[in-house]
Amino acid sequence: MSRVFRGEQSRGFPEPGEFKEYRARTMFEEYRVLAIVFAIIGVALAAYFIKWMLWTPQRPPPPVQSVYIEVVPQKPAP
Repeated sequence: MSRVFRGEQSRGFPEPGEFKEYRARTMFEEYRVLAIVFAIIGVALAAYFIKWMLWTPQRPPPPVQSVYIEVVPQKPAP
């Protein structure tokens, strides 16, 4: 509280510590909520992608060909 409000005489300039020095907010302080939301979305997408890669059902192997091929004996050479 300044001296004027206490009934004392003012010296013409503010007392030390009366005013807080202005400091601009950093980018992270300004957009902290947005950064948290995007971080949560990023972690969720990464988890979904990893789950998608690891736990996809494997394709069954192709069916075995069930064709029987009989070997024809060659005629002996004359």
